[in-house]
Amino acid sequence: MLDQENTSPLLSILLYNYPGHSIERCLRSIFEQSLLRDLEVIVCDDGSTDGAWQIANQYCTEHPGKITISRNRECMGGRSNRHKGMQLCKGKYSVELAIGVDFDASYVQDCIASMEADELIAHTYISRLNRANVFMPPHNPMRRISMQDRRKFPLVSICIYNFNYGRYLRQCLDSVFAQTYENIEICFSDNASTDDSWAIALEYAEKYPDKISLTRNRINYGPNVNLWNCLLNMGGKYMLKLCSDDAIQPTFIERCLTSLERHPDAAFAMVHRDIMDEDGNCSSEPSFYDQSCLIPGNEQAAVYMMSSVNPSISQILYKVEKTQGKRMSGNLNDRWFGDRIMDFHICCDSPIVYIKEPLLLNRIHGQSESAGMNGNLLQCMGEFVLLHQLSDVAANYPDMQKARDRLQPAIEKVAHLSLRYCLRSLSVADETGAQRYFHLSSAIAPSVQSSALHAQLSAYWALDKQARQDALTKLLQDSAEAMKRAVSYPAPAGSMPC
Repeated sequence: MLDQENTSPLLSILLYNYPGHSIERCLRSIFEQSLLRDLEVIVCDDGSTDGAWQIANQYCTEHPGKITISRNRECMGGRSNRHKGMQLCKGKYSVELAIGVDFDASYVQDCIASMEADELIAHTYISRLNRANVFMPPHNPMRRISMQDRRKFPLVSICIYNFNYGRYLRQCLDSVFAQTYENIEICFSDNASTDDSWAIALEYAEKYPDKISLTRNRINYGPNVNLWNCLLNMGGKYMLKLCSDDAIQPTFIERCLTSLERHPDAAFAMVHRDIMDEDGNCSSEPSFYDQSCLIPGNEQAAVYMMSSVNPSISQILYKVEKTQGKRMSGNLNDRWFGDRIMDFHICCDSPIVYIKEPLLLNRIHGQSESAGMNGNLLQCMGEFVLLHQLSDVAANYPDMQKARDRLQPAIEKVAHLSLRYCLRSLSVADETGAQRYFHLSSAIAPSVQSSALHAQLSAYWALDKQARQDALTKLLQDSAEAMKRAVSYPAPAGSMPC
């Protein structure tokens, strides 16, 4: 039962729009054969109501790591569903099975052997797939116009991509269904979670069948591919990329959409956030700007050189058409800073809306991706590379000199940031990490050596154990106060209240 050694290339078997009376027989023929072991099955369900989706889920459970499944919330039709399914395939070859036809492993094996031997050989339903880096897929699929994208109340797509956040997922989904704006869809993708995430997603999809499209990767392909799955199902004029450990306030969508419809040139609306811990306890911080406003893109880009402004991608509702061509997929920093690069790139063309109300509950916890970045220097090394990337982007647009002029001050700020991460490492008894951040600060900007904190940290390692502990306690207290942003900043030049 698919247990023999096999050195053939990965084969993707695509089943789309299969009815319930055929899909079980087809899946059984695939998994009972023993000739082809290196295969994956892609099941694209087009909103069936005859049990086909339930059968696909059953086989997923019985054959872990072998089946990627996706279900549309509304019927796309065979042609569009096939197109989506082909983009979910990760093999070198794909086989499309006609309804009612069993999988003939011997025939497929012979065909692939011939196609491997002669690259000019073509087949009717066995295709060569273009090899792509699955960790860096294209970012913007062609937008599918939904039947629910009404002009007066445009559809908003909420993309929720998840991995093992089942403990937070209910709060996230409940917050979406509590929105005061009704014309929404959820595009959910799960990265082969090992907790109860998928069971929760299925529960909500059963309760709200016309609101949720679902995809589950057969293995964990990484967050970029997981997000891409969401985008493949997206049909809205507007898009929110909502992290599955976050939650949104009931007026989030309505407030953002109203502002964007009022200002059609604006590319996205950014809200303020409250911070939520692992247990759901919330705390507040001052809004970044002191008013809700429409901000000129070049002015916001200049601010982005000095600050991320929005620490969470969940703070932004995008106008989909404004994101096209703005993601720079494939570069070194895309994995961690791709959204920041895209937001900066968007601002080179368009104004943005800022909303000072805390409409996002942004969860901060030890298992988040940003927490993982702390230990490998990426919070600072990645930021250093990012600044040069942003400066290069700005060079291609008029009226972006202000952003380019901030490159050197921004680099010096990252050097001081490295000293703060040095302190963070010391606070968790990571002496090695602390020394790496300490020396990185001088490498980024030698001028940092004249700072008081650099001098204090230089002296720290010369102290004995007890003296180090006392010095660290004092340094952490002073740093905590310095790190707190106690005030909101004035809106950038040229901003208009909104």
